[in-house]
Amino acid sequence: MENTLIIVSIIGGIIGTITGVIGLTFTVISNKRNAQEKAEERERHAQEMERQKKETERTNRLMFLADRIFDPTIPRDLRLPFYEEYLSMGGNGTAVKFWLIEGEREKKAAHGT
Repeated sequence: MENTLIIVSIIGGIIGTITGVIGLTFTVISNKRNAQEKAEERERHAQEMERQKKETERTNRLMFLADRIFDPTIPRDLRLPFYEEYLSMGGNGTAVKFWLIEGEREKKAAHGT
């Protein structure tokens, strides 16, 4: 009887050890997967932040250029580089329309005098 109890205890110990090793293995695999997913998420977040930063810089530069284009205190020929950069950055809309209308007005004024 004692031998049976010892054998059952040994088998139970072996099964417990195997179960513990398997559980530990699954935990390690799960932790690695979670760490990898977190690293990938951080990378995606960093890329998104960089994209947003570049877009904000571009928007701020376009606003600066548009302000210079609309500034009547700066002679038109000195505003030309701002207008050209504005166009090269894909700017369009009101600033471009203003520039073209202002140019037409100056041509009419020069021909009218």
